[in-house]
Amino acid sequence: MSLLSNKNSNLSLSLLIFLLFSIQLFAQKTDIVTLLNGDKITGEVKYLRVGILTFKTDNMETVSIQWNKIQSIETQNYFEIEVADGRVFFGSIAPSDNEGMMIVKGVTLDHNLFMKYIVRINRIKESFWDILDGYVKFGFSFTKASQIGQISFGGNAKYRTKINVSELSLNSVITTTEKEATSSKNDLSFSYQHNLEHEWFAGGIASLQENSELGIKLRTSLGGGIGNNFIQSQNQWLYTLAGLSVNREVKTDNTEAKFNVEGLINVQYQLFKYDHPKANFLTYIYVFPSLNDFGRYRFNYNAQLSWEIFIDFYWDLTFYFEYDNEPQSENSSQSDYRIDTSIKFEF
Repeated sequence: MSLLSNKNSNLSLSLLIFLLFSIQLFAQKTDIVTLLNGDKITGEVKYLRVGILTFKTDNMETVSIQWNKIQSIETQNYFEIEVADGRVFFGSIAPSDNEGMMIVKGVTLDHNLFMKYIVRINRIKESFWDILDGYVKFGFSFTKASQIGQISFGGNAKYRTKINVSELSLNSVITTTEKEATSSKNDLSFSYQHNLEHEWFAGGIASLQENSELGIKLRTSLGGGIGNNFIQSQNQWLYTLAGLSVNREVKTDNTEAKFNVEGLINVQYQLFKYDHPKANFLTYIYVFPSLNDFGRYRFNYNAQLSWEIFIDFYWDLTFYFEYDNEPQSENSSQSDYRIDTSIKFEF
């Protein structure tokens, strides 16, 4: 009797778990996206970023839909919607009777928004993995005539919440030659951004850097400042930041380490192309005028072009240039620059 009772209890528990899982599974796939050509897709809206709506269909396939190809969205789930001027709205999404608009149904008030001005949509109460995006990349080259080999690899992970953005980046380039010592450039950085009102934000960055060409064995930096998103649209972003940075430099010639206090100026621009093949262009510059060693300044410039080969895989072309008008190690160069290519996978 006891054995039968246990079996019935286990069966009931299994049925209950299956029922709850089924309800949750089907409840999540009730969003409807209507395209301009009239086609309707049923599934789950994940998020909108840089003009691409990520959508999980009923058959569990994740698709990317250009925002300008969408006529309307209907979902009972709760979202955070940001428009180009920085305003943020919260609510479910419904079709509007006005062409080119959608309704955000808030708790107490509904808002009619022009879809062309919407730059970001995030699902509220998403899991950590749902709002994490980034990439990994790897490149290799070797020239027989000059006996020069180069390996490059890197990665990036970005985590977004309602008002904060955290980003971790790693980039490494190692170059070997037959007649000279191996040179290397390694960068690891963590940045944090807290969004304020009217497109303003407070930002901070911590980084570790090694560059044998510039005579830097290890540069440890910590900085922060105030910035503004001057342009934030579906296909381009432009922001600037200004503040202060402190660092400690350990040199390759093993002379005494040096502490520095510097100004921090950062400008970043990003341009996106959504038609197949997708592409994006990113360029930024950091300028560091020294405040305790007057006359010294340095800057880092980077330009990166990514071209989609097939879904989520990109051919990546990167150019970087670093300059220090007063290198801190003897026999070190004032500048370092490279062009490298790699294959990148975005997640």
